[in-house]
Amino acid sequence: MPGHIPGPLGYAAFAGVKFGGYVIAGVVLKKLVPAITAGAVKIAAARTGLGLVIGPLVTFGMAALMFHFNRNASDASSLWPLYGFLFVIRVVIWAGVIGLFTRGLDFAESKLWGYAAAGAAWSCLLDLPGFGLALISPGQTPIC
Repeated sequence: MPGHIPGPLGYAAFAGVKFGGYVIAGVVLKKLVPAITAGAVKIAAARTGLGLVIGPLVTFGMAALMFHFNRNASDASSLWPLYGFLFVIRVVIWAGVIGLFTRGLDFAESKLWGYAAAGAAWSCLLDLPGFGLALISPGQTPIC
């Protein structure tokens, strides 16, 4: 199926949207847990960095597995399991980031997972403008 892969500007736009959104998440997290001493930008940098390293690996790996087990992967509905798995991975990543910045604090594990799920939902919402900008950015590479 022909298409395009975003170029460097597309990846930068996507990462910029994510980073900006994660700064907002960091501000909210600091309001919910005032004992966190790290700044919102540091929290956002940690989450964005993990996302840039882990995200493509997990996404491409899951897409390859889905294609292997489902040869009709061109159907848009076949992306829902991938996105569901991506949501679970994002919950785990957010739990790790929140755990890192709340280490040594009196912080309930139930709150950790609740905040991590909220962070994962926020990450998914940020995909909309992030992917949108990546798809319209100049410098794309055609694939066939």
